[in-house]
Amino acid sequence: MSRDDDRNYVSVGFWMFAMFITAIPIIGWIMILVWAFTGDNESRKNYFKAILAWLLVAVLLVVGVIVLAGVLGNGTLIHKQIHDLLQRV
Repeated sequence: MSRDDDRNYVSVGFWMFAMFITAIPIIGWIMILVWAFTGDNESRKNYFKAILAWLLVAVLLVVGVIVLAGVLGNGTLIHKQIHDLLQRV
């Protein structure tokens, strides 16, 4: 089977381009969404869907830790640390 016949073939050049684009703030996230849901290449779409799934897992973990800290009574301490951090920026 040649590369031209394989709909799921992704070249090294495309991966280099994709890594470069995804490193650009905001534009990278937009392109991840575009590549995850458009096009005929299932391999590429699945890769970018996996990136979005890991992002969701990370967000859920962070929210869970914040909620857990709030339930355990350390919510005001976390709020103060976030506030202090934002004041430095």
